[in-house]
This record gives sequence, structure tokens and C-alpha cells, in this order.
Amino acid sequence: MSYKIRLDVFEGPVDLLLYFIKRDEINIYDIPINKITHDYLEYLDLMKTMNLQIAGDFIEMAAMLMRIKAQLLIPRVREAVENEEIEDPRTELVQRLLEYKYFKEVGNELQKLEDAHAGEFPNRPNWSYIDHELLPEDALGHVSLFDILNAYKQALDRMPAVPDPHEVAIEATNISRQIEFIYSHFHKQSRLSFSALARTIKSKMVLLVTLVAILELMRSQRIRVLQADTFSDFILEQVETGV
Repeated sequence: MSYKIRLDVFEGPVDLLLYFIKRDEINIYDIPINKITHDYLEYLDLMKTMNLQIAGDFIEMAAMLMRIKAQLLIPRVREAVENEEIEDPRTELVQRLLEYKYFKEVGNELQKLEDAHAGEFPNRPNWSYIDHELLPEDALGHVSLFDILNAYKQALDRMPAVPDPHEVAIEATNISRQIEFIYSHFHKQSRLSFSALARTIKSKMVLLVTLVAILELMRSQRIRVLQADTFSDFILEQVETGV
């Protein structure tokens, strides 16, 4: 039986492209289409590996990137017209990215205004939960699914090579077992970094099941996944159930 999971932070294909552009500090007006297409398709493969449901708009964007890449590879024959301008096949993609980026930034600003004004007239505020000894480095932000996939890819890259590719070993693990494995670390500390957890795992299959277990814990709101800086390691934090 396949195991499928969807998260609200899974925002869309344009978000993924903007993630690449920000991560690699790419000039949005001069996108290296070969590299960004390769990275995009690589992430789609990661999503398939984890059996995540891939929406149709992700497939549509993949087709668009492949079309642009093909157009750039085709030799362009200029007609015998002076000062003729040939349209860049990336123009439509750039306009789409800029438009989405603009509305996303406007949405973020509106969210900031809402957050700022939401606390102006609190109704019976409860200050008991505030940690007055909180350090600046402890102020963590939310993590997107793309950040989680990036951390998973880095953990895969650090895995040692299999000595004999013909040797088949059966991994005795499942999602429930890996959830117990994660909680066993919470008994020692309230927060746990993904990289530290991944270093204790020596099998790619077990790492994959562990990642799906993390997504399941996020979906059921039993843990929070936070991040101090963009593209940095992310932190797992257990949510108190009050039971």
C-alpha cells in the first residue's frame, strides 16, 4: 500500500523556482535554464521517491521548462531584416516569476500588518507561556517543504557508498517504528536538529522512511519544524499535547 501525504506548505511550482533563484542567487532576468530545469526535475524525482502527490501544475511547469530549453537549443535563423529583435524564450517564465513574486511579497506585507495589529487589543492574554530568557538564536522561523527536501538531499549525499551494488538487504523498519525512533531522541532533549538525527542513520531507505515519519508528525501537529536561517539545518520540536 502506498503512503501519500500532502502539506499546506507545499505551495506550488513557481515557489520552487523562486526557491532555486534565491538559494543560488540567480539573476531572475537571466535564468540559466539548463541548471534550473535540472534542479527542478531532480526535486520532482525526490517527491516521487517519497510518494508525495505531485499536482498537475508541477507537471505543467516541467513541460514549460523543457520547451524553453528546447527552444534555446534550436539554431535561430534571422531574417534579412535590419535591427530585428528575437524574443527570448525565457520572457514568459520571467514575467510569471516576477508577477508571482510581487503578489507574494504584497501578501507577506499584509500578513505582517495583520500580525502586528492582531495583538493590539488582546482578550485576556496569557503571558505564562513566554520564555523571558529566550536567546536571539532561539528565534526560529517556519520551514517550507522545499527546505525539508533540500536537507533530505544533503543527508543522502552524505550517505556512504554501498560497497556491493548486487547485495540486497531487507530493511526492518516502517513509519511507526521511525516515529518511535524520533520520540526516543525527544526523551533526551526538547529540540533535535535533522542533520544530527540523520547522522545516526546509515541506510538510505531508513532515512527516507524517517523523513516520511517527520512529515506525518507535522501533518498530525505532533511536532513543529523550525529554521534559524534560510537554507540552514532545520529543528524538530515536540508539541505538548497537554495530556
